[in-house]
Amino acid sequence: MPTLPPEWAAHLESGTSHRVGSCRADGRPEICRALAARSLPDGRVELLVNRGTSGPLLDAVRETGRVAYVASQPDTNRTLHVKGADAEVIPALGEHMDLLVRSRDSFVARVAPFGFTAEAIRGFWFDVGLHALQGVRFTPSGAWDQSPGPGAGQMVELLP
Repeated sequence: MPTLPPEWAAHLESGTSHRVGSCRADGRPEICRALAARSLPDGRVELLVNRGTSGPLLDAVRETGRVAYVASQPDTNRTLHVKGADAEVIPALGEHMDLLVRSRDSFVARVAPFGFTAEAIRGFWFDVGLHALQGVRFTPSGAWDQSPGPGAGQMVELLP
């Protein structure tokens, strides 16, 4: 199963801002903010979204299985873009709350130097309980380094 290289797998939990998109069967795009992401030991990528704000995206994933995901560090703009064609919507489990807390704390550490308070960030994006979370899981079919600079858009070689 294709897997992200270790440095990019670690990037997903390094205080990144997460965006996830999909499309309907007719090609209409859907997009939302994800709250957390991780690379699983088997190589798949798992995302957490707020069910209340991601309904259209989740419906699109159910329809097509397609997903495009971007993880960007707000202070450096180091950005990874990953696509998959076998995405599935999964229930959030208790262990996902730990992932959410790690993601929140890492993100807060990255944006705090710019004047964003932990309270504001927590209240704005991360103040959700397990009942409000939904997961999306997929196998990477392609990945690209979208960090600004001369190498932007360069393909990231997935590991077998």
